[in-house]
Amino acid sequence: MSMPESATKRWEETENLLNRIENHTAESIKPADVLRLGELYTELISDLNKLTVAIDDPPARARVNRLALRAYGTIYQKKPMTFGELVNFFIFGFPRLVRRRIHFVIASALLFITAALVGYLCIHEKSRLVDLAVPPVEQQRLKSLAMAARPNEPHPLAREGNFGLSSSIMVNNIRVSILAFATGIFLGIGTIIILIKNGLMLGAMAALYTDAGYARYFWSLILPHGGIELICIFIGGAAGFIVGYSLINPGSYRRKDWVVKEGHDAVKLVIGSIPLLVLAALIEAYITPAFLSPDHKLGLSAIFFLLLVAWLTAGAHADQS
Repeated sequence: MSMPESATKRWEETENLLNRIENHTAESIKPADVLRLGELYTELISDLNKLTVAIDDPPARARVNRLALRAYGTIYQKKPMTFGELVNFFIFGFPRLVRRRIHFVIASALLFITAALVGYLCIHEKSRLVDLAVPPVEQQRLKSLAMAARPNEPHPLAREGNFGLSSSIMVNNIRVSILAFATGIFLGIGTIIILIKNGLMLGAMAALYTDAGYARYFWSLILPHGGIELICIFIGGAAGFIVGYSLINPGSYRRKDWVVKEGHDAVKLVIGSIPLLVLAALIEAYITPAFLSPDHKLGLSAIFFLLLVAWLTAGAHADQS
């Protein structure tokens, strides 16, 4: 069984029309051509469904895939977003995208958290595995800093500029969130390595300060801004996994076409994280060094986290008017 000759003629018409539109400026394109392309695009989707479900014709399916992607890009190409559209994307579009890709976000979070737990346990069990993420020299420096606290005095983490350690972790987390996305192009393996290494590092650092008896001080300086940054890392990891998975499993699409299509969502996830990273930087600069008790800072961390979850949940479900 094969597609009728009328379908082949439609494909040829679509290809010719796309070539004509793509080689002219927007001002010179006739409205009738755009309307006709919309009609042909609808037919292409129908043909693609038949070729996927009922008709086994790989060359024809590949051809229709390519034409459908080209037609989609031509029909739905957008002018630069206005400020209002950017705000609308951040309030509604980004949460909806996170919800739609939540399985990748969960996979990223689970991998990072598992690595952090392993790093934490490695310090307690004196395993050398954690040396891969935190060099022994750095472990000794952190341990010395943790042990340098004196009774009734601010912990060393809260002295000398107030946020030296938290600043370094903030910069690291921003870098990690971007790297987690960018290295997804290596079949997702780069993303996995980035998440595991940094999870090990966080877990190891937490264990060092916990062993020294300063767990509350550590988390009170890290979580106010670090909680938001960690979510950005999870989202960056999800973006990397999206790219990697599109390379591994393009389905019925050409691998290049599918990577481009999925890459759009991945890039949007990273772009949507940028305002969160800016917010985390502001919190790091003004809340982390504030003369508040560790318990107050931990309470603020919980409030920030709940507000973030509420925004992502409400934005994903809200009716956009």
